[in-house]
Amino acid sequence: MAATRGKRWLARKITLRAQAKPGDLRLEDGSRVAVVGGGPAGSFFSYFFLEMAERVNSQVPLDLYEWRDFSAPGPAGCNMCGGIVSEALVQTLAAEGINLPPTVVQRGIDSYVLHMDTGSVHISTPVRERRIAAVHRGAGPRGIAEAKWQSFDGYLIKQTVAKGAHLISKRVEGIEWEDGRPRLQVQGGSSRTYDLLVVAVGVNSATLKVFEGLQLHYQSPRTTKTYICEFCLGYETVSQYLGSSMHVFLLNVPRLEFAALIPKGDYVTVCLLGQEIDAPLVKTFLDAPEVRECFPPDWSVPKGFCHCSPRINIQGAVEPFADRIVFLGDCAVTRLYKDGIGAAYRTAKAAAQTAVFAGVSGEEFRRNYWPVCQALTADNRVGEVIFAVTRLMQKIPYAGRGVLSMVSREQQRAGSRRRMSMVLWDVFTGNAPYRDILLRTLNPFFLLRFLWNILVGIWSLTRGIRLDDMTLGTGALGKAYEDGEIILRQGELGGCMYVIQEGQVEVLLRKEEGEIRVALLNEGEFFGEMALFEPEVRSATVRAVGPVRVLTVDKRTLLARIHQDPSLAFRIVQSMSKRIRNTNEELIRTRAQP
Repeated sequence: MAATRGKRWLARKITLRAQAKPGDLRLEDGSRVAVVGGGPAGSFFSYFFLEMAERVNSQVPLDLYEWRDFSAPGPAGCNMCGGIVSEALVQTLAAEGINLPPTVVQRGIDSYVLHMDTGSVHISTPVRERRIAAVHRGAGPRGIAEAKWQSFDGYLIKQTVAKGAHLISKRVEGIEWEDGRPRLQVQGGSSRTYDLLVVAVGVNSATLKVFEGLQLHYQSPRTTKTYICEFCLGYETVSQYLGSSMHVFLLNVPRLEFAALIPKGDYVTVCLLGQEIDAPLVKTFLDAPEVRECFPPDWSVPKGFCHCSPRINIQGAVEPFADRIVFLGDCAVTRLYKDGIGAAYRTAKAAAQTAVFAGVSGEEFRRNYWPVCQALTADNRVGEVIFAVTRLMQKIPYAGRGVLSMVSREQQRAGSRRRMSMVLWDVFTGNAPYRDILLRTLNPFFLLRFLWNILVGIWSLTRGIRLDDMTLGTGALGKAYEDGEIILRQGELGGCMYVIQEGQVEVLLRKEEGEIRVALLNEGEFFGEMALFEPEVRSATVRAVGPVRVLTVDKRTLLARIHQDPSLAFRIVQSMSKRIRNTNEELIRTRAQP
């Protein structure tokens, strides 16, 4: 009996020690945080860490180390990425208060064109709105004559600095432990000790090797080589041949999983993803008739164009965390082939929440940060299945014809359930988890309709690309409204929220004596948010005051993110509270008028 009690006492003591250890590693006022890498993962972590610390009145200085100059064109500011911000992420960032301006978005994407060996089809979503952002991660390709747009990564860094981050434009050259804390050696000989080190350098950065001698359990991700290049065609030519559509290619080319042409300002970005992309494969792709049709007839591959062959993460890192250190972005885990910026947002915010509210021990990162990484890894396994099926469709002509036939019929019928269109949209844009996409394809109605269209496709196939009038192919996201135009009307059913990208709107309340203006909303503010929480009719009318541009945030997209990340609701609730207070003040002032 005594031995049993002794074992229980020892087990309880060990448990209490294990539970107490994470609490010993917490950030306090005056603690210091270092973030190495100013790409999306590093910037998102810095932004949300400082925002959350401010909410709990915590004073923790943060140094952001980024030696690259994202305002410089070519390799000096290059981050080796296709540069697509997904539809879901654009909406989520807007709800977070991060609106991407036209000076950063080089072209808003509202549709895509699917090209296969058996034909091509234009695909648009039911909401005809530009909600995908094509950006340059740096200032632009090598040889650019005039930098007309800002760098996406540079823009994020500016938002982070505005939150209070200290930007240090020096390279980190070494790291060592000092009394259990990481100490950085910085270019120029200086060094500094930190209470938390955040590593967000990417798998292509030589800085990642600096951390190999720290005796951590961390093992870097498995990667494969891909290919990205930029061709300067001129703004008008890009608008004429590509419009505001992303052109996606599923061709029967060995080792090529996915290829895309992405219109951006004066340039088109060519992005090839697959297994160890090399020069012969690139030439095979560019010479394909389906690709040549997207360029002017007299166009040829120029000499000296800007290109690179970066490596991408295809299998996540092992244990990307330890006491006082955490790895983010693609040097930890990212989405397979798609939406790397979205994955950076998710992992960075999870790490920031852990550091502010739980602690900076390896155990706390395992409990709170690691599940987000594991969820991405599990979803990537489903993605591998989806791309295996895609490869099979590329090799079977009838399957490809069935896809095109089904999509073509869906696009021609107004109000139809666009099952295949939405599956392909989410696969190619990274708008939804691979698991959700797979479940939709297993729906009996989807399978039966697909089999029927395979049979139809054997006899007939609508061929050709349908491009709408794309003369408005700008970088402005959302939808434009003219002065006095009604955006939503009191009494209508609502199912989405709106974020003002540019301009002003007035909120009007209809009474017996007429309409009363209860609020004037500006850029960055949102309205219609009550539709997210209750299935009621709109409580007010919203009308444009002068030209205005508004981004629609889908209820399903936002609630899914709030379910995964409840902190996203904080800003919405905070804004609603402020709105109610201002509305009450406006009503009191209106009633007081004679």
